[in-house]
Amino acid sequence: MDYSRGCDGRFGRVVVWTVFSWRATDAASDDLELHILKDLEGLRIVSRSAPMLGLVATMIPMGPALLALGRGDASGVGENMVVAFSGVTLALIAASIAHYVLTVRRRWLLQNLRAIERAREAG
Repeated sequence: MDYSRGCDGRFGRVVVWTVFSWRATDAASDDLELHILKDLEGLRIVSRSAPMLGLVATMIPMGPALLALGRGDASGVGENMVVAFSGVTLALIAASIAHYVLTVRRRWLLQNLRAIERAREAG
């Protein structure tokens, strides 16, 4: 990846590039790191809350499944268990995708931050 386009030595500014936007800034590295954390916060929340929502999606159909079990309705138990396990599976898949995207974006943004730091050290 070519980071040389990230610096504009003529004006003494550094271009901060994220996956979705870029802008010129004179911010300190700590400020840029906070900006990166802010950009990644949504993905962190999704990747951590999706499994909890999957647990909720599992527990909601368990009540009707237990009622069907008490009535001796095996097909009702089966239908509700399919819904329960489908919900948790979907939530875990969503959490896995969000975690993957979070990891890759964090690496890209930290590489850009390091390139900005190197550019500042060089000139």
